[in-house]
Amino acid sequence: MRAVFLLISLFLYPGSLFLQETAILPAPTQEKTDLTESDVTLDLRNPQYQNGILFTDQGGVIRSKDLRIQAQSIQYTRRLEEGKPVHRIEAEGKLMVQYHGRVFVGNELEYDFLSNSGSIFEAKTNSSLWYVGGDKIHLNSDGSYKTQNAFFTTCENADSSWDIHAGRLNVKKDDLLEAKKVRFRLFKIPMFWLPSFKINLKKFKEPIFRHTVNWGKGGPQASIRYQFYSWRDWALYGRLDYRMSTGFGGAFETEYYPSDKLVTFVTRSYLGTDKLENALDKQRRYRLEGALKAASKSNKTHTTLTWDKYSDVRMPQDFKSDDFEVNTANRTLLYIHHQEIGAITALKVRPRVNSFESIKQDLPTLFFSAHPNTLGKSGVIYNLWTKASYLDFIYSDQLVHSLPSICSSRIEMRPLFYRPFHFGPLNVTPHIGAVGIFYGSSQSDQSKGLATLVYGGSVNLKAKRNFKSIQHEIQPYINFHGLSHPTVSPDAHYIFSIQDGYHEINKLQIGIRNSLFSKNRLTSDARFTADLYANAFFIKKEFPQTIPKLYLFLGWVDPFIELSFHNAWNFWHQVLDFSNSRLRLTVNENVAFTLDLRYRSRYDWRKADHDNFILDVSRPEEELLDSPLSDQRLTVLTHAFFRLTPFWECQLQSHHGFLRETQDHNPPRKHLYNEFKIDLFTWISTNWKLRISYNHTILDDRVTAGISLIKK
Repeated sequence: MRAVFLLISLFLYPGSLFLQETAILPAPTQEKTDLTESDVTLDLRNPQYQNGILFTDQGGVIRSKDLRIQAQSIQYTRRLEEGKPVHRIEAEGKLMVQYHGRVFVGNELEYDFLSNSGSIFEAKTNSSLWYVGGDKIHLNSDGSYKTQNAFFTTCENADSSWDIHAGRLNVKKDDLLEAKKVRFRLFKIPMFWLPSFKINLKKFKEPIFRHTVNWGKGGPQASIRYQFYSWRDWALYGRLDYRMSTGFGGAFETEYYPSDKLVTFVTRSYLGTDKLENALDKQRRYRLEGALKAASKSNKTHTTLTWDKYSDVRMPQDFKSDDFEVNTANRTLLYIHHQEIGAITALKVRPRVNSFESIKQDLPTLFFSAHPNTLGKSGVIYNLWTKASYLDFIYSDQLVHSLPSICSSRIEMRPLFYRPFHFGPLNVTPHIGAVGIFYGSSQSDQSKGLATLVYGGSVNLKAKRNFKSIQHEIQPYINFHGLSHPTVSPDAHYIFSIQDGYHEINKLQIGIRNSLFSKNRLTSDARFTADLYANAFFIKKEFPQTIPKLYLFLGWVDPFIELSFHNAWNFWHQVLDFSNSRLRLTVNENVAFTLDLRYRSRYDWRKADHDNFILDVSRPEEELLDSPLSDQRLTVLTHAFFRLTPFWECQLQSHHGFLRETQDHNPPRKHLYNEFKIDLFTWISTNWKLRISYNHTILDDRVTAGISLIKK
């Protein structure tokens, strides 16, 4: 009785409207009764107490572990009834419940502290972009909940324009939703029915629903893509296309993105009917692509498996969609990379799966590289690089003239020795090594052994000076690279890639680099860079002058602007050899754009490695000018973003080409082309994003409208 009297005195004390201190109600005075499983904190306005019941209709807050209740009317009970403990709460009016990190609103709450469970009537909650509600939500002790006569939608309004209705709905602790007797409704009208439905409310990388309509050269086309299954880390998508001129097409897509990100798995599979340009009849076309990426827990081993099988060479471009690409680069490839402290090993397998492709097949390729080691106390560092392969270069079966494939085993070794010397600010690093390649077969049906000596070195001098807010660094440098005459000429062995092209070369690069570093920036990158350099070739066969070109790179990087200029002047022909310029500017959060200008003269060869000059010294210039490697062009690329209003965004992209020669005229003439794309985006009804696009290319004009359900 003393405890009860103390509580009544505290609540009726006229100087306090709320309980200012934590109040833990005592259990009824029976030794065998334990009602203290959950400590409860009460903060009520003008409460009344009678027969073990604490009541207020003027508002209050109740807190416990993983639970917070706020309501206008609260009745808190903690007593014995028929010899059994009772510990519960009933609340209604302006009700809000926070339970295991989730917020619920509703009309009425009944909660039992002994079982740590309860029910909210006419309740709603949200998870990510979803709003979930029903006539009754039952809260489980582990944080999961069940709903009767349930719905879930993305609409914020009380009367949603669309929803998914279910007779029963169960949401587990990790936001995995499972529904029974599902009806998809639009304006309360059932559209279709499913016996069950599963979805992960939080985890998805792609839009859950996407509907698009476009009108192009092939006529109108409608496409629907939706997520019909999502559970734990898996998501399955279905796609249905219809084009009036060709008929139906469909796709099945899978995604696996676990939270630890050690393994990811994505597939896209499409099948449909279409008519190729200038074709008389429709034909069945397909594309099967996917990617598996895995990493070990130690992060020492990485595995990549990609595949891309399609019906014809034009399929990837004809069925080009941003949400369909897996970034396989149209390759079927297995690559395993393992790294230890002392060595790096790798396995590569790349077969041909499309008969119309001309590719180099790795069947397989093994790679090994030892960690650089120092030889005793000499300071000389030794490195060994080894690769063994069976290669098969196979040509397309659609060539006018059939060409036989070339295949051979190939073993390559590259030992290298180098020794750095430091003389204050002066650094000198000479190196010497060799390249040895064994080919099991050749044009003459004989094995070939190629060997060449690698020699050279680098010299650089670094000087710094500090000013008030910047640091200036100047670095003159010299790099020399030499290869001796190989034991086998390039025409006497197979050329599978640029790694088989070896020729005698002696190249000296001389340059000076200036850099400005800002002391007010956290990054260590230079704010301004100017690099002026030239390459001197000591070979008279293909270069009539020692220094054929002069290069200049200028770069400026700022938080809101980035400028770069890379240019080369051709002394030999007295022309601008190439010029690449880029401007990236962010005006504010509403305006940003990028401008690229790319010029290439007919003397700047199209090479995968622009700094590899084996091609330049091994082939006559006249031969290169008559090949596709000589391709003069001027390209202008633009990309702009504008936020027109808080709800409307515009994106502009354009591609303009000049000076490129076409081969369909005799003599060839310069060709001009312009392509551009305009996208308008806006948000409608919370998480629905509308896109309207117009795309103009040299082959087609296309208008597209689409709506997607995505997370803001």
